Amino acid sequence: MKQYYECHVTFMASVEDDSCRMGPALMGWKFSQIDGDPVLGAGVKSYFTRQFKESIPLDSVRAEVDQVAEVLIVEGYEVLRRKVELVVYDSKQLPDELFA
Repeated sequence: MKQYYECHVTFMASVEDDSCRMGPALMGWKFSQIDGDPVLGAGVKSYFTRQFKESIPLDSVRAEVDQVAEVLIVEGYEVLRRKVELVVYDSKQLPDELFA
């Protein structure tokens, strides 16, 4: 299995707020929400998630994560977390089209 980066930008948005989904989603990021984050606690948290090939320099990956966070901040959202994980094992093989 090839290693890859999985990135998340976590922010606060109401469940009914569709406007936050458009900007980063157009850049290839996927939007999701969960009620109760195991690290950040109770309440609905919104996320943008994207996977990057390990061959992309980490500085470039981090720059894109920061760019998504800045778009959200400019739009008035509270960004709670920016995270880049190096996935070294995943029992589910992801299709190539998910990777930047």
